[in-house]
Amino acid sequence: MADGTSWSAADTEATVCCLCGVPGEVVHRRPPFAVVRCPICALVFVSPRLTAPALQRLYDEPAYFEGGVYGDRTRWSPAMVLQRVWSHGRLADLARLRPPPASLLEIGSGYGLFLAAARDAGYQVRGVELSHTGVQVARSELGLDVVEGQLADAPTDPVDVICFWDTLEHVPDPLQFLRQVRARLAPDGVIALSVPSVSSLPARALGSRWWTLKPEQHIWHFTPRTLALVAARAGLVITSVVRSPVRAANAGRLDSIVAFGRALPERVDGGAPDV
Repeated sequence: MADGTSWSAADTEATVCCLCGVPGEVVHRRPPFAVVRCPICALVFVSPRLTAPALQRLYDEPAYFEGGVYGDRTRWSPAMVLQRVWSHGRLADLARLRPPPASLLEIGSGYGLFLAAARDAGYQVRGVELSHTGVQVARSELGLDVVEGQLADAPTDPVDVICFWDTLEHVPDPLQFLRQVRARLAPDGVIALSVPSVSSLPARALGSRWWTLKPEQHIWHFTPRTLALVAARAGLVITSVVRSPVRAANAGRLDSIVAFGRALPERVDGGAPDV
């Protein structure tokens, strides 16, 4: 399915902006999908999009993790070299913010390549992954502690570092997801993430031909501004953003951003953070 299997309207559902609760205005049509923009906050998302059962079928396909940025994990490939460069750069950035032996949770851990690198760097690691194939590889081949399922299925004890690389664009509701992240983040904890950037030059120049559009799986598209908006509503603040493709954390990626953040302080009356 990841290699171009056709989807029908029966596999899709309509949705609304997770921030404003309103339908979006069409930007691109890729039947049976449409890429839309919220008329209030400008967050870009897919509606109609795949239903949860259809998405699960997509992620359970072994071919989902092969090729593309994942490459062939069984042999040398440029994609695997990039994976190692990203891991090295992101861990170097994290070490300046929250060094090992801090606890680290990766959401959407895939085959466990970043988790294994973080473990080798001295972090105490755990993962959460929706794909059955990804979980089995991470557990059996790399010996990692990975929960199969959504973030809601993961332990709720506080974590020092929570990472989600190329994950936020896939979740059904990024606001709800980030609220769950904040609930698991230690008071002095750090979040780290990467997302495709819909305001990048390739995205703006190529429009509906943008190679990262992928409406069957990328159902939310962020700019640095809309990412900060969703994070703030969830009680988080983005403290730095890496856009440069020459930085190791984002090496070779012309249409991606890497971001770091922390929790906003709670109000003294115990209520939600002021945002």
